[in-house]
Amino acid sequence: MALADSVPFAAGGLAVARPQAATVLLLALGGALLSVHGRLLDALGGLAADRINPVRRASPLVRGRVRPVTVSVAAGLAGFAVAFAALLAAPSIGGGLGFALLVAVRTGWAGLRRVAGAPAVAHWLAGAVVSLLVPAAGVPLGVLAAGGRPGVGAFALAAGFALGAAVTDATVGGLRDLPIDRVTGRLSAALATGVRLRRPRGFDFPSRYVAVVCAAQAGLLLAVSLVVVLGLVDDPGLPPVGHGVAACAALTAALVAAIGLVHLLRSGAPGLDPIRSPSPHGGGFAVVNLLACHLAAVAWLLTSPGDRPWWTSAPVMAGWVLAALVWARPR
Repeated sequence: MALADSVPFAAGGLAVARPQAATVLLLALGGALLSVHGRLLDALGGLAADRINPVRRASPLVRGRVRPVTVSVAAGLAGFAVAFAALLAAPSIGGGLGFALLVAVRTGWAGLRRVAGAPAVAHWLAGAVVSLLVPAAGVPLGVLAAGGRPGVGAFALAAGFALGAAVTDATVGGLRDLPIDRVTGRLSAALATGVRLRRPRGFDFPSRYVAVVCAAQAGLLLAVSLVVVLGLVDDPGLPPVGHGVAACAALTAALVAAIGLVHLLRSGAPGLDPIRSPSPHGGGFAVVNLLACHLAAVAWLLTSPGDRPWWTSAPVMAGWVLAALVWARPR
């Protein structure tokens, strides 16, 4: 998952006139460390709920194979490494401060979520915003760190990654954790909109939940389309064949994911029921959403200024495919 989370940062580093391999690799490493930092903090914050969650019982932290203090130290080291390296080496003040701010917000949220007395809705909204910061900030921060200026295409692609994460959190993540969230009092999009378990399997989805999730999916499709269109407009000549292939594949993947999401909602998502499904599944559309964003990034890069070095083609695309496969593994 950390490998997949590093893709937006690498894409931003590639979108400058003369991308440097070392810069792109450092950005990918920084994105991965940011992901590790946040996910470890989330694992610590949700440890009590994970101990009674059948989906999370395989976690080494839940099973006691890893001590919480070890996880806390690892999260702190990962965050410190990103913030220190960014402030020290980023070519622009904005890029360095951006990385440091991401680490600070992620760390601060881990502490604030333990503060009692705050309204559940406020906690949920703040957590949703923080969890989407890394995928949303990856592309523009990558451009800044590589010495460029993020344009409309960079922010549209960032929105696509963030909306894809939002759809996944509201479905694959939120529905699998629904029974435990109800017991522990943790509010999620599913609970906030009134989703309930039904007999014998699956969920009952109220119209407001369907509207929220479908709106996010529509936003992702719009963002991918905007990235593709901007690539065509920015290219002064005939778009390269690679751009056309990547653009068509991105749009196709986004449409397939939307169809998969509609099918999931209409069926009641029986495969995501953690109580009646020993091995929950049904998140294939979420993987296709991620693939759509990756392919949109490829199309965007193929119309970026400057010639593409050889190492930005097959090796990078192979790495992104590997990232999608790793992200798709059962969690």
